[in-house]
Amino acid sequence: MIRYHLQSIGLVLRTSWRISPSATLIAFLEAVGRVLQYLRPLFFGLIVGGLTTHSLHLLVLGVGGIAFSESCGFLLGTAGVQARVGLNERIGHHFDAEVARISGTAATLDHLQDPQYRDQMHALRERMGALGMAYNSLINAVNNLVAPVTTIVVAAGADLRLLLLLLIGVPATWWANRTMRWEQRAEDASAAAGRRSKHFSGLAVDPVAASELRIFGARNLLLRLVGREAGEWRKPFAQAETRGAALSTGVTLLYVVAATGILVWMAHDALHGRISAARFTTGVLVVGQLRDVVGSLQSTVHFLGQMLRTVKRYRWLAEYGETAAAAHAGTTAAPEALHDGLTLRGVSFRYPGSEREALHDLDLHLPAGEVIAVVGENGAGKSTLIGLLTGMYDVNAGSVLVDSTPLQQLSLDDWRRHCSGAFQDHLKLELTAREAVGVGDLSPGVAPAIPSDERLLAALDDAAASDVLAALPDGLDTRLGSSWPSGVELSGGQWQRLAIGRAMVRRSPLLLVLDEPTSALDPATEHALFDRYSAAAKATSRAGGVTLIVTHRFSTVASADRVIVLADGTVAEQGTHAELMAAGGRYAQLYGLQAAGYR
Repeated sequence: MIRYHLQSIGLVLRTSWRISPSATLIAFLEAVGRVLQYLRPLFFGLIVGGLTTHSLHLLVLGVGGIAFSESCGFLLGTAGVQARVGLNERIGHHFDAEVARISGTAATLDHLQDPQYRDQMHALRERMGALGMAYNSLINAVNNLVAPVTTIVVAAGADLRLLLLLLIGVPATWWANRTMRWEQRAEDASAAAGRRSKHFSGLAVDPVAASELRIFGARNLLLRLVGREAGEWRKPFAQAETRGAALSTGVTLLYVVAATGILVWMAHDALHGRISAARFTTGVLVVGQLRDVVGSLQSTVHFLGQMLRTVKRYRWLAEYGETAAAAHAGTTAAPEALHDGLTLRGVSFRYPGSEREALHDLDLHLPAGEVIAVVGENGAGKSTLIGLLTGMYDVNAGSVLVDSTPLQQLSLDDWRRHCSGAFQDHLKLELTAREAVGVGDLSPGVAPAIPSDERLLAALDDAAASDVLAALPDGLDTRLGSSWPSGVELSGGQWQRLAIGRAMVRRSPLLLVLDEPTSALDPATEHALFDRYSAAAKATSRAGGVTLIVTHRFSTVASADRVIVLADGTVAEQGTHAELMAAGGRYAQLYGLQAAGYR
């Protein structure tokens, strides 16, 4: 454990040094200034000694020491404070960027489904400023450590009896350690409730949720939920604070009693000439600082504990990312065209924290060159299938093959450069229309470039979204979304059609996924659009790719080469629309029920 903590301190120091070596060093000058300040009882003692013994030498040393400690202590302290304060923001930006990089560049989405990961991330975000303050906390710990060391030296020189007060530091340190453990337990215990509270609070200001909350009169219910979860989040912290306050009061009272006794003892000796006035004066002044020694020890443990807890969560996240990266270290390039297709053999998958398998022992072959429709009721496993094919999740059992190569052996980045898709929960990129569509096929590299306007216009035409573009006041240069002062807000259907256009920018992908791509549109518009982008999908398939269309609306899948019916995480039926209708099974039944709804 000690080695782990030392490594965490080393991480903070290395990070600060990389950002600014000079500021890292200057920040330590504050500790030198602290030493000078805590020598003042000694200097005052010298002054009193000089006055009582008529010693010019002692008087000059005392006055000179006070002047030097006041001036240099102030200058060094100011320089150190400015250096560490300046580092706080820069270190914070560094760690913020690292957290975003680790989470955003994870090979799969497994971590986003992992409750432990989400709890750790929530706790880290709640204390995000603590990462930026890590070096600041370290310097504070150093400052609070040099102060008691200096005080102990001064106290020992004045009277060894003063060191008896240090015994109070034993229960004080024990108390600080207990408090630190209580605080960490409180953070862990409150993480889940904190996430829920944040979720419910977010609903209260979410424009999408606002209508339903008002229609159903659920605002008061939501407020109760926010209050309940906030209370559950706060309860562990309140308990830790109450215990800490009780122990702190006990330690303080113990110190007051002990200090009073020692000062009375020293005063008695001073009256009888056993100790000098200089030593007694130093002793009286240093008692207050010795009290601060106890507080400094507590603060040192507190600051170090605060820093170490936060850095521990960051390191947990970094190690999680490294483990995930090592598990997805495939380097094989994706093929330029599929010859056999995509195959799932005995695939089972369960989301983290769930007892139910989303897919169970699934065997499925998706031939190259086909447009394949996947249908099924909610929870059948359609979106999970897409997640596994695109490498967003790792299978728990079985394998996914690209032609004959296991997907795990491929470079996931390269595989995804050969995939494209439009999704029901599509991304609303509040950028210019050019950027919102152009991200569909960014060139690789540090500064990715957006495809030409000609390609973007062709993609929007394939998605039957040319009229959406025509309605924008500045065409491709129009800023989208209400986040911009002059941004144009789109309807749900318009956002979705731009998302489909984004999926069509990448030409001839090996896998084109259209997951409920027209869920925000009415059936008539959907059918017209389906015919339009189905032609583009067939072009993808002719180039050796697979087009996978997931939909709840059976009327749009009749022209697919193959229809796969999923139920309870496995394949219930598959074949052409005509074959499945003739079989009179689940597909025909669901198709008939849905068709009856439009008569």
